[in-house]
Amino acid sequence: MNQNPDITNGGCEEVVDILENIPSDAERQAATDAGHGQRGGGGRFRFRRPRSFTIFRPRRGQEAAEPDDIASIAASIESMSLASAHEDQFVGQQSAGEESEEGKITAIDVQKKEGDIYNISGGGEQIDPMSNEYIGIIANYFSVGLMIGGSTSLLYPVLIVRNGATASLMTASYAVVMVFWSYKIIFGFLSDCFPLFGYKRKPYIVIGWLFCAGVLISLAREGHEIDPRNLVLMLSLANMGYVWADVAADGFMVWVAHREPIEKRGKMQTLVYSMNKLGQIAINVLILFGFSGPIMNCPGYEPNPEVPCSTNIYFTKRVDPELYQSNPYGWCYEVCHEATFTWDLSIPEFALSICFVIAASIPLYLRLKEDKVKAEPRLEFLGKFWIQIKRRACWQIILYGMISHITFGVMNAAKMPANFVWLDLHTSQHQIMVIFEKFVFFVGLNLVRKYFLNVSWRKSVLVGSSLVLVFNSMYFLIIFDIIRNSWFYIFTDVSALFMYTLNFLASHASMVEVAEPGYEAITYSMITTATNAVSPLSAVISYQLLAFFPSLNDQESIATDTPQVRKEFATLHALVIILNLSSLLSLPLLPRQKKETRELVAKGEKSTFWGFYCISSAFTFLCYSTFVTFVTVKYHDVYGCLKILGGGGCSADESSATAMALVVIILAYCYGTNFYLSFLPILKGEQKFSWQMFI
Repeated sequence: MNQNPDITNGGCEEVVDILENIPSDAERQAATDAGHGQRGGGGRFRFRRPRSFTIFRPRRGQEAAEPDDIASIAASIESMSLASAHEDQFVGQQSAGEESEEGKITAIDVQKKEGDIYNISGGGEQIDPMSNEYIGIIANYFSVGLMIGGSTSLLYPVLIVRNGATASLMTASYAVVMVFWSYKIIFGFLSDCFPLFGYKRKPYIVIGWLFCAGVLISLAREGHEIDPRNLVLMLSLANMGYVWADVAADGFMVWVAHREPIEKRGKMQTLVYSMNKLGQIAINVLILFGFSGPIMNCPGYEPNPEVPCSTNIYFTKRVDPELYQSNPYGWCYEVCHEATFTWDLSIPEFALSICFVIAASIPLYLRLKEDKVKAEPRLEFLGKFWIQIKRRACWQIILYGMISHITFGVMNAAKMPANFVWLDLHTSQHQIMVIFEKFVFFVGLNLVRKYFLNVSWRKSVLVGSSLVLVFNSMYFLIIFDIIRNSWFYIFTDVSALFMYTLNFLASHASMVEVAEPGYEAITYSMITTATNAVSPLSAVISYQLLAFFPSLNDQESIATDTPQVRKEFATLHALVIILNLSSLLSLPLLPRQKKETRELVAKGEKSTFWGFYCISSAFTFLCYSTFVTFVTVKYHDVYGCLKILGGGGCSADESSATAMALVVIILAYCYGTNFYLSFLPILKGEQKFSWQMFI
């Protein structure tokens, strides 16, 4: 009898043939040890598959077992039960540490017929993504990299360096620029449910990029002196266009990935993300050379000598004191030491350069090879999609993505202004750091693509997260002024990002395995929507934590560098590291590898409750984080001081209770959900605890 009333099995007639092909733990061990005798090293007994079990898979033309064979069947089942019991004495139950897949193709797997549970496409022809018919997919991800890198990396020189923005405004601005990544499910629904001229992908890729180009042209018309908040909002609107194109391309990418054999599946995914990082590298090189001049890096700089220097205290308090005292009336005409070059690229020129690349790529999108399809009835399509969401394989991966991304995505929001005032991290150094970050990410993806496609995802996340936190811990040396060198910080930050590559790929690779043919865009976008929806939430937590450390919210107070400032900074940094480390508790929810994911799909377990729980959680988080981030950016002058928005408080007696309550509720959701699914069955005695759960 099913012990969990929330979970029901799929129709037996539909999955019985598939389930017959799923090997048990003992069968896997027996197949792996075939040819090595019945006893392994150390006297541990090894079992082979009993010959009588072949009755469940009669060959073509072979009769099924007669009633006289029942005795032998029972004996075989009994022997296998004893074998499993004997094995459990050593390795425990499945959830408590079954043998890691590590991508091994065991003897049983080799014997499986073509079109089995591991072959998603049903025998579709393998696609060459670099061919003329599909090179547009690669070009799309390169352009997405240009937009992601351009819109996010532009914020540091404009907000932090030029305008002296607070930590909460900077963090919220980044979240707003990326906000439409949290709405990918809408574009996935349009792509899969509303084909244009019979095509699901090509028209939406073209429409998305044309919309993005139109917004960038409007941005260019605003001029170089555009208000920073308007710049953030327009970049966010441009974001909507390229996300629209990206979702349709995701459907293409998953469709191609489904045609890869399981031992090579992941090559397409790592290829497109590598091109994404290559685009980010290219645009950051442009920002490095274009925005490292005096206009962006020297507060109050005036290139026209006929215009008098500003007397606005907002600029004068940020000017180099020696420069201001030596030339109180002509300081604005001199190039400060923070400027690396004597020239500048204007924001309109920057926007139009991206438009040029977009326009050049449109013919590649139009040449994409895609078969025409008929639109499926909307309600019927959504009904089938809802069935997919209810599958344990889907909702478990969604929950893992949300929980791990919330806790691991929390960051020290005070680091950016601290880097500027403590390390003098000006635009050129910041861009060099970003370029190195994207480059090592690019290298990491290609190393994974070549050598580590079949390594356990849990091991990848465990190793990657642990090393990221080791490098992040080195920031304590900067906090206490032991090593305050910008290049030391760049080294630690770049090294941490290289390790994060392992986390990124592990969390994305499982999505391909649960996206069924015909539902590629909407399923992939649903899972990425859930994980992206909590990214702004992590940002919200990050700057709401600043409410408990009021001296860390603005550059002026951090620049005082008092013992109290250092103490608060160290406390906040330690708290962030602990929260990041707790993300590893959700590892039991992540399947170990592609095969384990496909077997979870084949088992057909469904739960209406958990499907609804995932959808409602993602929607709630999305609404909350979107509202808070937009209010923080748009009305920062009015409400930016509120502690609930990460400010230091609009009055001396303003309470931190509301901000604390919100943080506690969000973290309680993460730890409570994970505890119920991963650790409560252990306390009930339904499963056994083992450290193998985490690898």
